[in-house]
Amino acid sequence: MVLTVQYSWAQGVTTSSMTGVITDEQGEGLIGASVVALHTPSGTKYGTSTLVDGKFTIPNMRVGGPYTVTVSYIGFQEKQFNNINLSLGTAATLNVKLSQSTSQLSEVEIVSNKNDVFSSDRTGAATNITREAITALPTISRSINDFTRMTPQSNGRSFGGQDNRMNNVTIDGSLLNSSFGLSDQPGGRTGVAPISLDAIEEIQVNLAPYDVRQSGFTGAGVNAVTRSGTNEFTGSVFYNSQNDKLIGTKAAGEEVPSDEFKNTQAGFRIGGPIIKNKLFFFLNGEIENRSEPGTSYRANKGGEKVEGNVTRVLQSDLDNLSNFLRDKFNYETGTYQGYNNETKSNKILAKLDYNISQNHRASLRYNMLD
Repeated sequence: MVLTVQYSWAQGVTTSSMTGVITDEQGEGLIGASVVALHTPSGTKYGTSTLVDGKFTIPNMRVGGPYTVTVSYIGFQEKQFNNINLSLGTAATLNVKLSQSTSQLSEVEIVSNKNDVFSSDRTGAATNITREAITALPTISRSINDFTRMTPQSNGRSFGGQDNRMNNVTIDGSLLNSSFGLSDQPGGRTGVAPISLDAIEEIQVNLAPYDVRQSGFTGAGVNAVTRSGTNEFTGSVFYNSQNDKLIGTKAAGEEVPSDEFKNTQAGFRIGGPIIKNKLFFFLNGEIENRSEPGTSYRANKGGEKVEGNVTRVLQSDLDNLSNFLRDKFNYETGTYQGYNNETKSNKILAKLDYNISQNHRASLRYNMLD
């Protein structure tokens, strides 16, 4: 069972941001222009004023969206931009040209640019997997590892040829590495996902960032942020089942031996407002029961051809060894073939988000993996 309590500042990047320049019709920067971004689903507001050259930066914004951004300045026409979505760890660029309100023009030209891929604030090679991609792409294990493969330099949980223990895995900025050192994350040796996929909002894989907030890895920094509640109640329930009846029996015309196995997964998520625009909750739970063959090989009964899953080790030799150990040392070896490994896991995530004020916010998360 893994149960940790951590009191620390988050390591890594858990939010997004927005940058840009506000200018007049002649391209001169407007000092003190107001930029307000509204996270439409939760009513969370972020705001700032432009600097002397018209530039602005809004840090620590919630990942995703959509956002509605309003730009205003005394003596100029107010402009609004809708359906802006932000990516984890990447600054979205929004450049706006305002026209004076006394202008007789029937239309105002608005020049804006939002380009996450070529953002000047990017600090190195990174791959972002959004909630839309997580929902649309196929997955067998329902693990973030099924999506980090979208990074070109990945091979399983290895990046750039490094051992997966050289990665740094974080959830909402909290370390989720395996402290024992045999794997890169809790449950890695048993194939158990450390956190339910339904609880993930976005995943980012960093390889070589020039960013002091990213550290502790020579493979990759795998960073994920969890979902939060919004002003609407949303939820889902799922059930998955896999077994040996759903797989093929031949490969390239040859029979492929298979043993009985079964894997069932079930879970739910629900989120919504406790106080509209102020306090939100999110709750997620998942259980998994897996039974799979300990080995697909079997002992030779004598005179059998060594091929497929039939080994050269004789069944009679293994039986004699088991009998000898039981009679001589009272040691029971147990079966050596035809047995299954049983793995059970339970996951819970509970989260509260509180908009204390426009400048102060609090988030409390409880995560459990058994």
